[in-house]
Amino acid sequence: MFRLHFPFKFLLSRSSLYNPQCFKSAWIKASSASSKDEIDVESLFIDQKVQNLLKNLTGLDVEGKIFTERNIEQAERSHYALMTDSMLEEVRARMKERATKFLQFVPIKEPRPETYQILSKDSEIEGFDSCKFVFTDITFDATNADRTVVIREPDGILRTALPEEHDRMNRVYYEEPNRPPFPPAAFKDPDLQDALDTNKHEFVLDYATWFYEPDDPAFIQLCHVIFDRTIEANKFQVLYSTRHFGSLIFYLVVNDNIPPLLNFYGSMGSLRDAANVIRLQKIVFPNWRTAVSFKDTDAKICLDFIKQNRRLKEFVPDLMNLIEDPKEQQKSSRGKRPDNKNKKN
Repeated sequence: MFRLHFPFKFLLSRSSLYNPQCFKSAWIKASSASSKDEIDVESLFIDQKVQNLLKNLTGLDVEGKIFTERNIEQAERSHYALMTDSMLEEVRARMKERATKFLQFVPIKEPRPETYQILSKDSEIEGFDSCKFVFTDITFDATNADRTVVIREPDGILRTALPEEHDRMNRVYYEEPNRPPFPPAAFKDPDLQDALDTNKHEFVLDYATWFYEPDDPAFIQLCHVIFDRTIEANKFQVLYSTRHFGSLIFYLVVNDNIPPLLNFYGSMGSLRDAANVIRLQKIVFPNWRTAVSFKDTDAKICLDFIKQNRRLKEFVPDLMNLIEDPKEQQKSSRGKRPDNKNKKN
């Protein structure tokens, strides 16, 4: 394949490549009970109420998760300091503020359409070569997102590039560390499953956000696989208090599958978070048959949900135990959560 750099703004308006189309959200599974509902996933995700609930539900485990020991290329020297109590509190406050920035969510975007636009068909050059020619816009102000890439087929057709072709050309021409042209083996089985078996969910997702664009169809499909396997293996704790947990929560909510999440928060002894999941479900599905008053207490919201959805009672045993234990409810109402650092899923 011959790949040629060529600035050609006159060929095609960049914005015309990615016009949004009306289709069912790629984040909603075909088997989901919510598949018939028209949900604007992108708009809902950035809604301020939704963002606030997701941030609260993500958790903020500063020492146990966010600033825990990590494998890095070059070892750093440990730093020790003598501080007064007030100085220590100031440092902890700064760490907490910094930690919230590390939990910035990965955007939830609909995938770019996996279609192309035929720009011209020049039959006079048909069969001139057996290879495809790739033309990439290298003008200074072009970004990876809006860079124009077109392909000349051997039959003379000049077309726009598919999302995979477009991003691969960006990775070829504008190479960055640990971002090869083709996807790494960690994104496919058996390497992917091996990584998940060793609880490296966060590593794979971090790598995916570096390698793919948020609207890349391959990125969304990979998120589906990792989230589904996380739910199936009940490994919520692995992603809890990471920047990917909000996406996992939102994925469960838009697919009308919140019982696993409710049970997880029940196992943590957090009635408040369980109630917030139900509040979030009501925002996403305003016509949801379950009546939810945002002014009600956390315990009442959870109780009402169980009463109106008795068929789901067997799927949330930990939440039921929390609801039926007054002492645990008192701990939850004070915002105290049990230590889950050593808990195994």
